[in-house]
Amino acid sequence: MTMKKTCFIIAYDISEKKRLQRLQRLVSNQFLQLQYSVYYGSMTHQAMDRFIIAIQKIIHKDDDDVRIYEVEPLENAFVIGKRCDDIMMFSDIGEITL
Repeated sequence: MTMKKTCFIIAYDISEKKRLQRLQRLVSNQFLQLQYSVYYGSMTHQAMDRFIIAIQKIIHKDDDDVRIYEVEPLENAFVIGKRCDDIMMFSDIGEITL
C-alpha cells in the first residue's frame, strides 16, 4: 500500500549564514524553490516528520524561524499580480506552469 503524499510550503528566516546554507541544501534537495526562502513540495507525513527532525538539527530555535504549511496542490493555487508564464516546474505531480 502506498502512502499518500501531502503538499507543503516551507518558508524560513535563518539568522546565521552557515546554518542558512545547510538548511538551503537540505530543503532544496526535497522541494522546489518558489522564492528566495520559500519552497514547495510533497511527501508523506512520515517523511515530513523525519524532515522536521533533520531541520531541528540545523537551526537554533531561539534565533531562526522555519514554517511548514500543509497546502493544496500548487496547480490549484492562484496568483495575484504579475504572472510569469515562462516559468515551469516539474515534479512528481507533473508539469506546473506558474
